[in-house]
Amino acid sequence: MLALLFALAVLPVILFGSDSTSEASDEAAAHLPTVMQFAAQLPTPDLHDYPSATGPGYHLLMAIPARLGVGVHGLRIIGSLAGLALVLLVWRMAARAAGPVVGLALALPLLCSTYILSGSAWLTTDVLSVLIGSAMVAVSAWWMPTTRTFLTLAVLFVAALAVRQTNVFLAAPVLAAGILGSPLGRSASDAEQWSGDEPRSWSRLAAACFALVPGALLLLALMKLWGGLMPATFRSMHDNGLSPVAPAYGMALMGTWASIALLPLMPEVAQTVRRHWLGLGVIALLGFVAAAVAESTWSVEQGRWGGAYWMIVKAFPSIGGRSIVIVSAAAVGVVLAAVLWIRAAEIRRGRQATIVLVALLALMVVQVGNSQVWQRYFDPAVLVSLAWLVSLGIDRTRPHSAGRAVLGALLLAGAQATISTLDYLLPVFS
Repeated sequence: MLALLFALAVLPVILFGSDSTSEASDEAAAHLPTVMQFAAQLPTPDLHDYPSATGPGYHLLMAIPARLGVGVHGLRIIGSLAGLALVLLVWRMAARAAGPVVGLALALPLLCSTYILSGSAWLTTDVLSVLIGSAMVAVSAWWMPTTRTFLTLAVLFVAALAVRQTNVFLAAPVLAAGILGSPLGRSASDAEQWSGDEPRSWSRLAAACFALVPGALLLLALMKLWGGLMPATFRSMHDNGLSPVAPAYGMALMGTWASIALLPLMPEVAQTVRRHWLGLGVIALLGFVAAAVAESTWSVEQGRWGGAYWMIVKAFPSIGGRSIVIVSAAAVGVVLAAVLWIRAAEIRRGRQATIVLVALLALMVVQVGNSQVWQRYFDPAVLVSLAWLVSLGIDRTRPHSAGRAVLGALLLAGAQATISTLDYLLPVFS
């Protein structure tokens, strides 16, 4: 069913739609020229400079069918498989925790996301990057920390950095899995104890560290080739100063989407808040203060633009350069993330929820180094994490929560579908 829905949403746009989205512009200006440049240069492409801000992995992969004569529409169809794989991966891991029906519903908001649909319909690095990153989080969270697991993570980390250098944040879930599988994991909370981490040994932490070495070496080699963090062509746009608002912006998205998804689950949320009101109150205060530190108003010059959420920020007033939307939504985001962690921890899934949250927070921190705080860099990861965190709080002892989670997922899918209709379908078919 998910595959059919995805095909219906993407294939007509690929075959019959006009190039009227930002992803279409990115394809025309950056990714398609890079793919064709590499295709012409195979088997020895020049990686020193090319018209993309990202690593060359995606373009090298797509250059192979391009060299074989596959046209643009064919390349788009091949590239869209990453989007389908991502949706199926999110469903599979959510279904593992909450059952196939609930998992299906929880995957729908991601399937309806304008960034997944548009990123799949045109040639961009976004969706493949999120797919590899999500696979790494899933392996880190759900697989036992064995040698096979860390070898798999090493391969995925190389692939992730080859596609997009900001995927360096994926070192965090790998290290988290290594720490929880080592004697240090015994000092974690009871909720984070997992039989799969036994017997704990220091070799697991060492394996996690070694799993990062090949990817780190690749990134260093690319930086040496480029003479910086990215190819020179895009350095003035993406490597032109820090964006301290990034964590607050990412958490504001979490707060907004989680508020919709958890609306039918308000009885469970309220119960959790009543039991842990002091800790959650402290978390809310810290989140509010942290979100208020950096300027968060809409500004093209400062890279604070790109995406429907920034237009909402622009429409509402700010106080002292701080957006009331971002500051308040970020405070809600940290509280709801904590609530989801508590619900997972109550049924002995704290270890998995911890790794999912560690990965999401690491992504937001790493995005501080990107001069452009665009919604597309955050939204897919937030939706993936939200689906998995909700699923981790549901088991057979919570049948009412399962039904409410399905309803919440449908509400969020409706919100995402509305945005996609306005930003994706109407522009390409009008």
